[in-house]
Amino acid sequence: MKKEVLKKILKVFLTLQWAKELPRQGFIALGFKRNEADSVAAHSWTTTMLTYMLAMEMAGDGQKINVDKAIKMALFHDMAETIVGDVGTFVKGMAKGAFAPIEEEGLKWLVANLPSRKEITDLVSEYMRRKTLEARLVKVADNLDALAQAKGVPAAASALKYFKEVYHITKIPWHKEAVEMILKDEVVPERSWQKK
Repeated sequence: MKKEVLKKILKVFLTLQWAKELPRQGFIALGFKRNEADSVAAHSWTTTMLTYMLAMEMAGDGQKINVDKAIKMALFHDMAETIVGDVGTFVKGMAKGAFAPIEEEGLKWLVANLPSRKEITDLVSEYMRRKTLEARLVKVADNLDALAQAKGVPAAASALKYFKEVYHITKIPWHKEAVEMILKDEVVPERSWQKK
């Protein structure tokens, strides 16, 4: 690898470190304490892990989904927030799309010198439009990750209804079922290893 290319990649990598300390503002606005709100980096990681597991199952069921594309999209979906900050979902809704161009510019600035800049910006743009199965799946994972973070925190009780209002965006039949299973405690974290 050429030294100049390596320097460009490392510059973005070092900038992305900020996402580890960037709390998700929607949770702070709901009244979460800082230790109850996850970071943008933590959210992106768990969203990507869930995207992989769901996409693999969908592919195994014969659905035409590009698993690699979905995983990359999940990795990059909030990348711009490293530059422009995280704006909570409710504030974005009130702004009626005003933040989208700001996030787009932040992402373009962040990846401007990367050899993979076109792929990254194209994937984030596709995610924002929610037209493809991959984009809608990543939105499901994004939604379920936020729900898992919010559930059980008293400050979030009033916001839990939001998680039931995004099915029309994803159009994935089992999305609603997954939300209900989490809300009703039909599924809990795996802990059987602690009993052995």
